Amino acid sequence: MRRSIHPQQGAALAWGLIALALLSVAWGGYFHVNQIAEQQGRLSLVLDAAAYGAATEQARTLNLLAYINRAQLGHQLALGHLLTLATWDRAAQTQSGQVRRANPPAHLVAMMFGSAHGLAYTRARSAGDNQDALQQAFQAHQHVIYEVLAQAQEQLVQGLPQRRQAIIQATLDGSLPDWPEQVIRWHTEQDDWPQFLLLQSGQGQWDSGLRHLISLYGFLAPRDYEARSYPGVDRRCPLWQHRLRRAGRTALDHLGRWHSNDTQSMHMVRSNRWIGCYFREYAMAWALQTPAGASGIDAPQDFSGQSFWKWALEQGNSSLLSAKSNTVTQSWARRDARPWSQRPWVKGYALADSRRNEGPDLVLTLQARGHLGQTIYTRAAAQSFFSLPPGSTDAGAGPKPSLFMPFWQARLKDAGRRRS
Repeated sequence: MRRSIHPQQGAALAWGLIALALLSVAWGGYFHVNQIAEQQGRLSLVLDAAAYGAATEQARTLNLLAYINRAQLGHQLALGHLLTLATWDRAAQTQSGQVRRANPPAHLVAMMFGSAHGLAYTRARSAGDNQDALQQAFQAHQHVIYEVLAQAQEQLVQGLPQRRQAIIQATLDGSLPDWPEQVIRWHTEQDDWPQFLLLQSGQGQWDSGLRHLISLYGFLAPRDYEARSYPGVDRRCPLWQHRLRRAGRTALDHLGRWHSNDTQSMHMVRSNRWIGCYFREYAMAWALQTPAGASGIDAPQDFSGQSFWKWALEQGNSSLLSAKSNTVTQSWARRDARPWSQRPWVKGYALADSRRNEGPDLVLTLQARGHLGQTIYTRAAAQSFFSLPPGSTDAGAGPKPSLFMPFWQARLKDAGRRRS
């Protein structure tokens, strides 16, 4: 006997089938949405990694520029030391010639100013000539400044966009091997790098920092010294004393070129009935290194044909008789100068806005066609920023961005992502 189906049971079966169908649709929709969300999240993470990698390359470039700037200062400072050594060496050579000619004689120097001064004067007899070696070293440092470091800076700055693009593309290719290249498109929405740096004149870039470094080195400080004899060396000038005066300067001009000079003279007390007491200068050592012509009084080779005091009066400068400067040795230093080739300031990169410790910003946008045919959009932002290390003496006063301190880092920023 066939059993009949109750109408209520048939209705329940129909509702069950409808519910199953709805559940299948819901499950399919959930799976579809989950697939889209998974692909969206994956693309967002990959683009974040690409943006962070590009910002890290920016920070690395800024740190390298800081190291190069420090190296530039070091080589510039070496030029000053070498030029100073050159004038010292040349002054020793000219003093050696004066010792050999006994003009003035060593025993007179020792008698008037002490045995130590006489011994120092005599030892110059064995001075050698190191000018060629010093000049070669000088030119080698200039080569590094202009042909190595300056070109490295330019290549770093100009080549950054290409290096960032390569990093971004390599990150996308390596992280999305299952995504065909033709379905992924990315571009740079914002890039502050071109406006972040400027190529500055050498004086503005190096002058203040280099002059500060010069002040730290006693070797480059003024080399002034004076010794005096006992008084009463002339009965007409009972309070006057013979003087042994050394003068030396190493300086940097506004074009970034070094100048150095060293002179030493003995100023002997003399007197006559026409002008009274005065100082007669006897040259002992002289040297000058300058890339530009220096002006001053031209002294004769010797005073055998005329009196020193008459020559001084002819110059119209009474200070020549007061021992205020080594005029004769300065003149002979200009006459015997052997200038080296020097270049002016080299240009360098600086921050366009030194008050800004954040940036440059970089914003990337990516558009891709998902595995289910949908279009996915995502954005990522990153930046390089300046931050002093913890415990730094200047950290409490706030970061001071600089291209002389290699403390640039990278971080991600909120890019306001837009989901499909």
